[in-house]
Amino acid sequence: MKFNRRIVLLVILCLAIVVLFLPIKVHYRFDATAIVYPTKEWYFSRGQDDSYVSELHDFKTNVISHLKGYKFERGDIAEVDLRADLISGSIIKQNDTIAFIHSFDIESEIIEFESLKAIEQASLKANLAGEKKTLIEQAKQNLQYAKQQLVLEEKNYNRQLKLHNDSVISQADFEVYENTYYLAEINVQIAKNELLSIETGSKSEEIQYIIEKIDSYSREIEQLKKQRSQYYIVPPISGKLSFNTVLNGLVTVSDFSQFLLKIPVKVYNIQYLDRISGISFLIPGYDEEMEASFIDLDENVNLLANQQMVIAKALVNKSFQGIYAGMAVQCSVICDEITIFEYLKRGIRLKF
Repeated sequence: MKFNRRIVLLVILCLAIVVLFLPIKVHYRFDATAIVYPTKEWYFSRGQDDSYVSELHDFKTNVISHLKGYKFERGDIAEVDLRADLISGSIIKQNDTIAFIHSFDIESEIIEFESLKAIEQASLKANLAGEKKTLIEQAKQNLQYAKQQLVLEEKNYNRQLKLHNDSVISQADFEVYENTYYLAEINVQIAKNELLSIETGSKSEEIQYIIEKIDSYSREIEQLKKQRSQYYIVPPISGKLSFNTVLNGLVTVSDFSQFLLKIPVKVYNIQYLDRISGISFLIPGYDEEMEASFIDLDENVNLLANQQMVIAKALVNKSFQGIYAGMAVQCSVICDEITIFEYLKRGIRLKF
């Protein structure tokens, strides 16, 4: 009985050795858990110091583009006004306006310059019509306005001086308020001179000066409106909208026209990836096997679960209703054809 058992074991061993060295080839494959990503995602989020940032991530190429920063001056009030009809899951088209950032300072400056421009236009009209009395009244109003501004700037200057002396604000910030105060004093003197000049008679150079001021205000208004137009928030891609999916995030637009797999690959298996013949994976809850096409490898090596890994990227070949971004899927990476003996050698090396 013992003899027969030995014979059987010897026969099995011989057959196993013969099979190992037969010229039969099989595909070398290894399994991994991959994460599903959209091909692209655009984020609009809060930055530091009450600023906002938008950027586009291309997960296929690892490129970050369309990076824009919206920074506002200290003391400005920035308010994000999202489009009223937006809900999570809405389909957004490329270059659709989804939000607008209101800047209190810019809006105030536009109103101020438009008011000053209107005053100068009225002054020019009075000069050209020869209505000296109306022009004098207008100059008096300008002087009164300049004096009121001086009072306001003087209060602001004194307040900031105290903050500066208490080391609450920096020297650079204080100098901004100091210069604004000095400018207000100059404007009062200019308004006095204009009133005196009008009372003693209008001159052609004064009319030219008014025209130049109108042109200057127009340029300021145009520049401010151009700056304001940059605060319309427009995603550079089409996709599905969601809210607060990233740290400090406000809005995310994800391109789900195709999905991407990020597959952790053990460093030892990198040498076989240039001979990939296919990648297959299963979606949890479904029996249908899906396929993906290998793209490339990330350049960096990562330490995952105490093992050195490189992330391989693969593009899912077709859409499927049950696949979602962030999902973990079990996939098999199918490489070159090798003998059974070589297959076992690779498996042993991979374990040790």
